[in-house]
Amino acid sequence: MSERNIELKAILNDNKSGSSEILKKLKKHLLKNVDDLDYLTFVIRQSEKKLFHFAAVKNFIREFTTQTKKSDTAQVKNFLEKSISLQENASELIFKKNKKFLKKFSKITTISYSKTLLEIFKLLHKENPKVEIYILESRPILEGRDFAKELIKIGVKCNLVVDAMMNYAVKNSDVVIIGADQILRNGNVVNKIGSFPLALCANENKKPVIVISSKDKIMNKAKFTPVEKSESEIWQYKNKKLRVINYYFEEVPKKLISRLLTE
Repeated sequence: MSERNIELKAILNDNKSGSSEILKKLKKHLLKNVDDLDYLTFVIRQSEKKLFHFAAVKNFIREFTTQTKKSDTAQVKNFLEKSISLQENASELIFKKNKKFLKKFSKITTISYSKTLLEIFKLLHKENPKVEIYILESRPILEGRDFAKELIKIGVKCNLVVDAMMNYAVKNSDVVIIGADQILRNGNVVNKIGSFPLALCANENKKPVIVISSKDKIMNKAKFTPVEKSESEIWQYKNKKLRVINYYFEEVPKKLISRLLTE
């Protein structure tokens, strides 16, 4: 297998990174191979199959496909460079737009791993070095642990808790902040499994639920269909009377969301 195919496989099978990070890796991979139109077509085809559940990826593929049909290589390269730049600056734009509001919160509960939230929390920490994050570890892949490692690197105080301890985390926080993989037409948000009970928990404790997301997560659809993942990620025990259910994402109703922040 060629080096570029190995790199593509790693992107398509990344089940720990958030959709924004996966999309950025995909864009950079396309840019690296922009001179090979046949390969670009292959990458897009594979991405449609493997990453179809990510709103940002679907929206990008639609734009990219349109661009390649009407543009030469130089124009496609320019499109990708601009798209990467806009994505890399999205978190900073969101923070600048909402800095006064976000600075109200010192203790935050979140779940899973979000590149967008990582950049937001970095910026918030610069404004308030005492900011403290409670992170749900996010079973079954436990990417919350990776999120904690990234935040610790920049000096943010973190508390890692199992998902079932969300009530403890929420009670000790000022706010719940989550990312989004999809923002549906009806205002509901799709995010990592555990986000719905986390929002319910926050509402019960009268704590606001804030969703932070770039606009490329907005979908022109009102229905979410979950995709079942491998049973072995949860338990490798087999029995004909046992079904292990493993979904990565779930829908959070708009009524539970206090505010949606975008760029």
